[in-house]
Amino acid sequence: MMNPDHFYQQIAKLAALSPYDRYARLGRFHTDLVLRYLDVIRPLDAEEAGEVSSSGRPISQIIAEVAEWERFTIAAAGEIICGVQWPQMMNLAGYLDSEGQPRCFDSVDNFKSYLQKKYLSSSWAEIRDLALHTATALHTLFTQPTLLSPDTLQKTRKHEWLLPNGLKVTLPVGWYLWMTTIEREATTYATELNWLK
Repeated sequence: MMNPDHFYQQIAKLAALSPYDRYARLGRFHTDLVLRYLDVIRPLDAEEAGEVSSSGRPISQIIAEVAEWERFTIAAAGEIICGVQWPQMMNLAGYLDSEGQPRCFDSVDNFKSYLQKKYLSSSWAEIRDLALHTATALHTLFTQPTLLSPDTLQKTRKHEWLLPNGLKVTLPVGWYLWMTTIEREATTYATELNWLK
């Protein structure tokens, strides 16, 4: 995938672009990344998905976590499409479980712990199907300008994002949610899954 330092330098450059230029560049970046991400997930069998990642967690659990963050972001994107300037996700609220029950979380670690328990007994086929669906759906939401246009993303409330490399980026939260979607696939989880080879 991508070296994290290089990724965050690119994010800082993208944040400085005009909304329409940023949209075009992020769209190409996301398309390239999601195609590679899906190409990695599709052929994995249950045995490979059960292997332990560099963080000590099974690969299937990491992919389930990516998929659930994407589910959460899909809900937030729906709010943005409806004109919400600060989606509930930014307060770790507004998450709907598979039965449609709303849940709130005190911290990111609390959310991750919930997901770990949720997927403990799930089959790899269930996790893979969810991951393929959420990655594709979220990519479609962000890259179709009739759904989330540059103007729609720009109308959300500003958010300050401190990048791991020490750079600080301030941009509307719609852009932030798109960039963190790409970040999960491009850096954190790619590193855990040893895709940076």
